[in-house]
Amino acid sequence: MTALHTLRKRIRPAALLVMSTLIVAATYFEFVYYNSPTLYSVALWIIVVPMLLASTVTGVRSHPLYQPLVYGGFIVIGTLQYLDGEWFLLAVLFVLGGVLGLAVELRNQTNVTRSGYQQ
Repeated sequence: MTALHTLRKRIRPAALLVMSTLIVAATYFEFVYYNSPTLYSVALWIIVVPMLLASTVTGVRSHPLYQPLVYGGFIVIGTLQYLDGEWFLLAVLFVLGGVLGLAVELRNQTNVTRSGYQQ
């Protein structure tokens, strides 16, 4: 069984349709309707769109690297929003959420390592 065939079996069609519609609408407003995008907006889009599309695949959340990557993505999103010069409070919330999430993940990994118990 090829990887593409496996991916086709794991994609949730309704979720993919809703997420694709949301991404297309947001892309239109961000890059066409409003002023020309900044470099930070493009970089933000490159980070956010794969995160959104990953949520439409069954089993992605159970991967051990999923949570740390999402929290790292939150930090990058907040940083790019801050550098873009808009939504300062939202940027700070994204960075704080990412840092706190990574701290909890690190603590959980440390506790698992100390106890010798693997989930």
